[in-house]
Amino acid sequence: MRTLRRGPGRRLPFAGVAPERRTRRDLVTAGVIAVVMVVTAAAVLLSGSAAGSQLRAAGSEQPEYGPATEPPTSLQPLWSHESADPGPPLTTKGTLVTVSPDGVLVGRDAGSGEERWSYTHAGRFCAGAFYADRLVAAFDGASGCSDVTSLDPTRQEYASTRQSAFADSMELTASWRHVLAFSPDRLEIWRDDLVRTVEYGAVSAPQEAGMQPRAGCTLVTADLTDERFAVSERCPGEESVRLTISETVPEDNRAPEEIASEPTGADGLWIIEVTEQGVLALRNQGPDWTVEWFTSPTEHSTVLVLEGEPGVLPSPLSVSGDSAQVRWFDGRSTHAFDGPSGRHSWTLGASTGPGLTGGWSPDPEAHANDEWVLVPVDDAFALLDHDTGREVRRLPGAPATGGEVTGGDVTADGVTGLAQIGDILYESRAGLVHAYKFLD
Repeated sequence: MRTLRRGPGRRLPFAGVAPERRTRRDLVTAGVIAVVMVVTAAAVLLSGSAAGSQLRAAGSEQPEYGPATEPPTSLQPLWSHESADPGPPLTTKGTLVTVSPDGVLVGRDAGSGEERWSYTHAGRFCAGAFYADRLVAAFDGASGCSDVTSLDPTRQEYASTRQSAFADSMELTASWRHVLAFSPDRLEIWRDDLVRTVEYGAVSAPQEAGMQPRAGCTLVTADLTDERFAVSERCPGEESVRLTISETVPEDNRAPEEIASEPTGADGLWIIEVTEQGVLALRNQGPDWTVEWFTSPTEHSTVLVLEGEPGVLPSPLSVSGDSAQVRWFDGRSTHAFDGPSGRHSWTLGASTGPGLTGGWSPDPEAHANDEWVLVPVDDAFALLDHDTGREVRRLPGAPATGGEVTGGDVTADGVTGLAQIGDILYESRAGLVHAYKFLD
């Protein structure tokens, strides 16, 4: 008797329907369909992001480490490796990932720095991120940074792949469950299995163009939580920058669901942080540069007044933080803000990057705290109280090389990035990743 499945584990019979008989024609048709499906799958594989790629595994699972929660009293320099990734050190729970000059991802042992596995792709490396225990990397493909691969870095296995037409550049910003892929003309949000939940901006399919709220806009910045994302954008016919807040997971991934969207009256707007309570952003109006807390696109309050135009604008390179605090490095100083309220907490001058919350993990199941912060300064690290910014001690680091800027303004290319695995600190600057061991 034929049955119809309706819901998991429940089977309902069709009543009064005679059993079907398969004819020779049915068998031939089924065979042709099977051949077509195999050929189609092979074509997708050969033309997709798995084409021209090679994952060389370590032969065993890589260990995972929770972040050390006790602040160090000193640092022991361990080793340095080159990396072509311009962002902060790309780390998983047990592996530092460096990028070779030809775009090969190299997974290194957290402590020794020795190569454990590698991933090679035919295209140029565009961007990478770690979230939901997956390492996601985008490479140059047939349509810009279109080839995306997700790896399980612990087992060194493929998790999923996708292809999306994109610009020649891409920024990846992750929450723990989603990642936002950003370019000036469009953005997408993906789940941990790389299934798209949102496309926003320019779309390649003409039949879907009308599903976007506006056309012809240039995206300036964006950020996300697992519930909502915000975009600052310049749109045709509007004299000021627009701020748009939308759902991270709408009903239809082709049709963004807006929560609020209006021109802000600002000449420039760069998002620092998005929360359920509001949006923290750098605002420019004429000669004035301020950090504002937006409760809606047209309602905001000033939380910090800057002396002039910052040398480094908010971006994934210059912004870091945790669940309670966000920090932005403006080229001279690191500013800390309370995440839920946007309130300015403290500022450290003469720094070189946004810093690291010691002992903290974005994984909500990880045992971690947020009681101290490490902020890079020239040839050292300032260990600060998380809430007040009070400096506890200075920890010497690797000396600057001849090509680095010291004792002055830092440009976006010179921002120092930090990351942590267990009791190992990683510092990226001037094309090198330096590793240090925490000492009590």
